[in-house]
Amino acid sequence: MKKYFSAALLVILLSNCASVQKHNALIENNLSVNEQIEDINYLEHKIEKIQPSLHQFISEEDLRKKFDSVRSTITIPLKPNEFYFKVSPLLAAIRQGHASMNPIITEYSRKESKEMKKKGLGPVSQFDYKFIDNKLFIMKNKSKDSTIQRGTEVVSIEDITPQDLFSKYRKTYSSDGFNETFIPYAFTMRFGNYLYYELGLRDSLNFKLKCYDSVYTKLIKRFPDKREETKEIKNDSISTTKPKEDVVKKLTKEEKKLAKQKKREENEYNYNYGYDKTKKEYTKTLTFTGIDSSTAVFKIRNFSKGGYKIAYKEVFELLRKTDTKNLVLDLRGNPGGRLNEIHELYSYLTADSTFQLIEEAKVTSKTSLLQADYLSSMPKSLYVLAIPTYPFYASVLMLKTRKDENGEYRFRMKSSKEKPHKANYFKGKIYVLINGGSFSAACIISSKLKENPEITFVGEETGGAFNGTVAGRTSSYELPNSKLRTRLWIMDIAATNKTEEKGRGIFPDVEIIPTIDDILSGIDPELEWIKNDIESKK
Repeated sequence: MKKYFSAALLVILLSNCASVQKHNALIENNLSVNEQIEDINYLEHKIEKIQPSLHQFISEEDLRKKFDSVRSTITIPLKPNEFYFKVSPLLAAIRQGHASMNPIITEYSRKESKEMKKKGLGPVSQFDYKFIDNKLFIMKNKSKDSTIQRGTEVVSIEDITPQDLFSKYRKTYSSDGFNETFIPYAFTMRFGNYLYYELGLRDSLNFKLKCYDSVYTKLIKRFPDKREETKEIKNDSISTTKPKEDVVKKLTKEEKKLAKQKKREENEYNYNYGYDKTKKEYTKTLTFTGIDSSTAVFKIRNFSKGGYKIAYKEVFELLRKTDTKNLVLDLRGNPGGRLNEIHELYSYLTADSTFQLIEEAKVTSKTSLLQADYLSSMPKSLYVLAIPTYPFYASVLMLKTRKDENGEYRFRMKSSKEKPHKANYFKGKIYVLINGGSFSAACIISSKLKENPEITFVGEETGGAFNGTVAGRTSSYELPNSKLRTRLWIMDIAATNKTEEKGRGIFPDVEIIPTIDDILSGIDPELEWIKNDIESKK
């Protein structure tokens, strides 16, 4: 049996290597003129078939002209990643910020990937960045070089400037609609990917940095994950101290039980509040300002990590117990996430006894949801169980899709049903902090909160649109010849609250845009305005 298992494993490994080699060979293959035009035609057909609200921000005639214009420029063979810069602006032209297309990147075998994981955090990933006024600044230093200060400008990396990257890739993506505030945030999120496309995988990179008037160069090297370092030390050295296991054995049964319980509670808390091990921060944090608990700031970095029901229940119970009068909901830089999560959160923020968060989602046909990525959201180990259930899953999707009175197809979702608010909903004054990094689900809940004139929005226009976004479920494709990976979204999701101004985000009641000096010195002018507003009304 062992012999057969080894043979099967060898076949799998060889198959994986062959697949990787075949994929990597595509990068250098030239696409003929006909192959490029076939890919453009394929993309045009796909978005017309499954992308809802396709002509919300560009007319059918103008979009057709763009496709025809690009087709007319295809006159010579191009490599796939050269062709990418021809075709990706066509997808960006529909101005739906979730839609995306990526260049082909070098793939690695399982063995190579494992070795790279051991090497740890790459040079670019060792910093958090902010792109403002066409300059890239380091906001957080996670590298081993502690001399690099917050606010240091990245002049170039291996002679590639952030400005060159921004100019090169700007036309390959868009925001929702016509707003521009999302663009620098999107560039910051994609910055590491763009450098990877340009330079490939590197274990070290030369950073040209500027701090005050001093310009200098630093070689930033990849460094191993601490857990991997620990494994290597354990495997390669002989410890002269007593192993940890011996210390644990000295604990009494009661002490062991308490230690296990404490660890379990810690893990539960980390899950509920979305602890990010890489960034060493929680997705949801509640802090109180001043010397009392009259004002609380609830920062939510995204709606996609960890649990949320227990977290929100605990947060709003605490606000009730502490008799908090003012709540600042900080959604700045929140890129969105789960609809069910914002549905849960909104139930604590409305005084309405019942509410409906969103309209039924708009789709292109009765069967368009069947083209969603069914298996992509689950581990491969569950494929065996998931595949036999697909007919049932497909039947449910079709039963929940119907035509409305306007002849448009609508899909019923949990968040589109009327629900009661929570008994311990927040009864005090609410402020909402927003900026260009507030996107997707963060904008849907903001649109709904805008129904309440007593809620004050502070900051800048959101990156996502007021009247909804095409998101919900993905449908991923490779263009047939270039193999460029394309991700479309197939549900138009909108809050029940709407604005007459099309293609713009949620505007703040009080516009405050931090300057570079504010950001670099750690000043938060939006939050300071709220504190002063609260003081003035006491």
